Parts: sequence; C-alpha cells; structure tokens
Amino acid sequence: MIHFSVKNRKKALILTVFFIAAFPAFLSAEEKPLNIQTTAVRYVFTQSVERLLHPWLQEEVANIWFESNIPKSCHICDNVYRYPTDNGSVVTRGVQNMINRKRLATILEVEEFLTVIVRQSGEVLSVETSLHNLKQDEPLWAKVFEWSKPWSLW
Repeated sequence: MIHFSVKNRKKALILTVFFIAAFPAFLSAEEKPLNIQTTAVRYVFTQSVERLLHPWLQEEVANIWFESNIPKSCHICDNVYRYPTDNGSVVTRGVQNMINRKRLATILEVEEFLTVIVRQSGEVLSVETSLHNLKQDEPLWAKVFEWSKPWSLW
C-alpha cells in the first residue's frame, strides 16, 4: 500500500513538472513582444481620461508590447465602429466582430489587433487590453492593468 502511494506521488510530481515546463509560454503570452508589422493597436480613451495622458499611454503600450517601437494605430476601428455605452464610457466594436476584423485586417495589412481601453478614476488608470487574431472569435488573451499617472509616482 505504501508502494502504491509513493508511485502516485511520483506520477503527480512528474505531471506537475511537465505542466510547469510546457505551459509558461501560454501563461505569459501577454508579456511577449508583438510583431510590429502584423499587429495594429486600437486605443479607446474614455471621456474621463485627461488628453495630456494619451501620448504617455501610447508610449507605455509601445514599451510593453512592441519593444519601444511605435505600432500601427487603427484609427478606422475607433472612428467607424464607435458607440456609447453605460456610465459615459466609450467602447468600440470594430474588432469584436470577425467580419469587421477581417475587413480591417485587409485594409491595414495586419493579422492581429491589440485593443487598449483606458479609463481614469482619480490618479488611477484602468487599462483593459486584449489581443484578437483572424482565426478565432474570442481574444487570444485579455488582461487588466492599473497604472498610476506618471507624475503621481514622485
């Protein structure tokens, strides 16, 4: 009976090591740099976000996901497919729909869209990000960050 228990523990340990070794790439996919040639970014700034923060936020996105290079910006996404939602925020639906996504991809010559929605509450910025591609409806990944205004850190 003890022999059986040790065997099961050994199998469980091997499986755990396998999962840790095999899946870190999937768990931290949002941390990897995106291809500047094939990815367009759509920025959505709600009315609460101070306009002076827009360049700083775009620079942060470039630093985090594009190795400090300036990515293509999808202005079409925001201008054509914008609609108001509850509590005064603005959300775009341009790349949430696969048909729209494929049309925009053809126009912009890209394969992926990084959506960055920024909301401000006092000194805190809530940044919702998601990456969409042309192969599946749901995002490849989505993540929410909370950033402080750059001058509030000092």
